Amino acid sequence: MKHSLFILLAISALATLIACKPSVPKEFIQPGDMEDILYDYHVAQAMASEEHSDNMNFERTKYFLAVLEKHGVTQADFDSSMVYYYGHLDRLKDIYLEVNERLSDEAKVLGTSVGSIGHYSQYSAFGDTANIWNNRTDLLLIPYPTMNRFDFTVKVDTSFYKGDSFMFQFMSEYIWQSGSKEATVCIVTKYEGDSIIQTSNHISVSGISQIRVPANREQKLKEMYGFIYLSGGNNDETTRKLMFISQMQLIRFHNKDLKNETSKDSLQTDSLQRGDNSRKPMPVPTGDRIEGRSSNQPVPIGNGDSQHRVDAGPVSIKEMR
Repeated sequence: MKHSLFILLAISALATLIACKPSVPKEFIQPGDMEDILYDYHVAQAMASEEHSDNMNFERTKYFLAVLEKHGVTQADFDSSMVYYYGHLDRLKDIYLEVNERLSDEAKVLGTSVGSIGHYSQYSAFGDTANIWNNRTDLLLIPYPTMNRFDFTVKVDTSFYKGDSFMFQFMSEYIWQSGSKEATVCIVTKYEGDSIIQTSNHISVSGISQIRVPANREQKLKEMYGFIYLSGGNNDETTRKLMFISQMQLIRFHNKDLKNETSKDSLQTDSLQRGDNSRKPMPVPTGDRIEGRSSNQPVPIGNGDSQHRVDAGPVSIKEMR
């Protein structure tokens, strides 16, 4: 009895420790307040981009300071809090997920939901235009080793055809204190015959990012993989720098003409594998002779219990490469 009571108490204590997630120290901006600040920050940065000023960095800084003033937070408070959240990226990611959802909702209210991102969100993984992305859809990158790169692979199966083209896209949001912003997106496609195409793009601003992989009309895709890499520039590690990526999608576009052609080739090959009996005569049962039989008359039954059938032997087809 005592042993059972001890086990129950231990389980209860462990559950309490798991449930009680340590709170953010009071000297730092709390998650709810940080969410509001970051939301206003990104709205303000979008407004600054509309200014079309010759000194864009000045405009962005001006809007950023206005956001801090609105929330009664100094730049020193914001910077120190960001340093804390750097060390607790799970918290920062949760905050950014909420910020991103609010920004998406605001875009819908403004009638901008059907954009380059939203337009393809309705597609499933099937059809001539399909979103085949089956990996995580959001991530947080900071320009330090082990946290500055995201690698991915795409499963290639029989639903891929010659002439397929692709578009990888996502939303990116930078918070960058100083220095140049630069992320690299790279996608590698490997085709039959081991030919390889590497497609890359550089991202230096927040917003929609897209990278297009052109169609290969001659060879079928075998492998696809890639990465997103965030460079930190030459700044030291005390400078706040992060990149939040969300709504990742990989859209596949079938070339209908080549798809139909590939389907026909598959059907022809399949019929050959079943056997070609066009030159084999229909065997006539011993003792029975078929003369003048019309097309609607059944084949006569011989001495056996069932009608005669032709069982074609397997035909070996050597794959053409």
